[in-house]
Amino acid sequence: MKVRNAIKKVKSHFKKQGIDIEVKLVHHRWTFVHDGYVGSFLANGCGSDDEQMDADAHNFHVRGVSDVSCLYSDYHAGSFRDNITQVCESLLPSPPKFVAGSLVRGKQNKRAMRQGYAGRVGLVMPEGGNGYVRIAWTGAAPNHRGVWPTYPERDLEPAT
Repeated sequence: MKVRNAIKKVKSHFKKQGIDIEVKLVHHRWTFVHDGYVGSFLANGCGSDDEQMDADAHNFHVRGVSDVSCLYSDYHAGSFRDNITQVCESLLPSPPKFVAGSLVRGKQNKRAMRQGYAGRVGLVMPEGGNGYVRIAWTGAAPNHRGVWPTYPERDLEPAT
């Protein structure tokens, strides 16, 4: 992915949730800050800002604002991600597809049929996240720990 596309993706992800974010070049790394965390990436190649825009983006990283790597103790602050989408999701997760309290039904797909919730209707519970929701199915009880299991959002549809 080119640097200009990575910047566009970062701005788009935050804009969808009503946040205007600034991506700037600091010491050869493109960085952006949100809620006490810094997301950054490198441009593959050196040169002016215009040349870096056409370079490939790589070395995606997330760390705390006050967290600094130490060369002497071999401490490396933060963690690396595989792509810019993972960096954006770790700084600001996307809102859930279904809000707590809404009625959903299991889609008629392979996974839902195999696991037995295809066509069942249930209520979305408050906990969940990262593409998964907790569902209280009609006529079912929580597991032995008193917790409702999670299901992928993509296997559910609104019950009408």
